[in-house]
Amino acid sequence: MEIYTGKTRILINLGSFLLAKALQGIIGVDPAFEAFVSTDIISSEPHYIIVDVHALLKNPQTRWPDAKMILIDTGLPEDELITLLLHYKFHGVISADTTPEMFSKALHTINNGQIWIDNDKIKALLHHQPSDLKAARHSNLSKKEQDIVSFIAQGLKNREIAQRLCISEQTVKTHISRIFKKVNVANRAQLVPLALKLRI
Repeated sequence: MEIYTGKTRILINLGSFLLAKALQGIIGVDPAFEAFVSTDIISSEPHYIIVDVHALLKNPQTRWPDAKMILIDTGLPEDELITLLLHYKFHGVISADTTPEMFSKALHTINNGQIWIDNDKIKALLHHQPSDLKAARHSNLSKKEQDIVSFIAQGLKNREIAQRLCISEQTVKTHISRIFKKVNVANRAQLVPLALKLRI
């Protein structure tokens, strides 16, 4: 069996061409990686696609379905980042202001099959939430209620949740009312951090 020893190909697909070129320069220094920007002609499929929120709107995995996605966090609000983490299967989340050395370390970590999320970001996501949500995992949320929390965080409407779970829309409303009381929240948006906690 022949072992592939070539470079790992990384496609940089960002809303900002200048940031994409800067990242290409940083990645290009490392002999383990070969970086392209989205305007380059690529003869073979990339192993990874580095994206930001703007690139996600164009659904880059349509063209490169086997490539793994890495998100560049350009300062997203926590709720928006959590929603993206629930929607997409990222193999890493790297802040735009990460030093070149740490950026390289993140890429090597991801390339070795691990997940990378900057420590500051993961701390913010897990620890800087309302105190009533910190105890939410100890609440007696049923499996169905946990599924509903996840669907709400993904932006699904009651009707869509009902279709997914094969229950009536009224039953979904009843479940949501119970969930609000159990975890002491007043609206759907406040359930987004809880969804991430449940997933982890």
